[in-house]
Amino acid sequence: MKKVLFILPLVGILLGCNKLEDLEGNNVEFKEKYFVIEEVISMNIPNSAFNFGGFLNCTSLPFGATQDYNAFIPTQNPNPYAHLTDNITPVRVKMELTNIPNCDFDMLESVEIFLVDLTDTCGNVIDDEADFVFPEDNVIHTGSCSTVIPVGPYFNANKLGEFLNFSSGIGDVIYLDVNPSAKLDQFIHAGNFQTYAKMVFDKAFTEESAIIKTTMELNVRLINAE
Repeated sequence: MKKVLFILPLVGILLGCNKLEDLEGNNVEFKEKYFVIEEVISMNIPNSAFNFGGFLNCTSLPFGATQDYNAFIPTQNPNPYAHLTDNITPVRVKMELTNIPNCDFDMLESVEIFLVDLTDTCGNVIDDEADFVFPEDNVIHTGSCSTVIPVGPYFNANKLGEFLNFSSGIGDVIYLDVNPSAKLDQFIHAGNFQTYAKMVFDKAFTEESAIIKTTMELNVRLINAE
């Protein structure tokens, strides 16, 4: 899987920010600064992951059959200024199918996208959806790992969005139904995490791979500088 670079273009904004008390004679009430940034994930889905041999491009699988595709995509955010933002939430998630001629997103039955930690609270690699813990699960960690782990509520995955309404002629661009309660600070601040794609195909494709470009618009708050 192709590594993904998350770049937060904040340097120019950050250099000009100071706390209100640092500015003598300024009686204007401080207001939190929110703005939208754009990030791109490239998904390369190999044809070899399916049993599509002998099918024509964009033809329905026989007898209403479907093919699942689940993948953990290594994701990086090496920007040293990422810790200066918080309240990171998705605004819009656009997906584009870029390289399958004469076919569109009608070849999918459903798609779900998640952001996931690299490891769980005990340091075990997360490589199975069964290991996901979501904020709404209200899980309390008991501190039973061999390493020192803070006791308290935790989660390791958050659903970014989904799309379930595929139809004939839908085209090669869709917009996910964004999860309004998704908070992404934990993943962006970590520097290294995973994007988990969960898709169901009901049509075949004959290209060597299907390339899907995913563009995320994220709403972030600039933390007031110390």
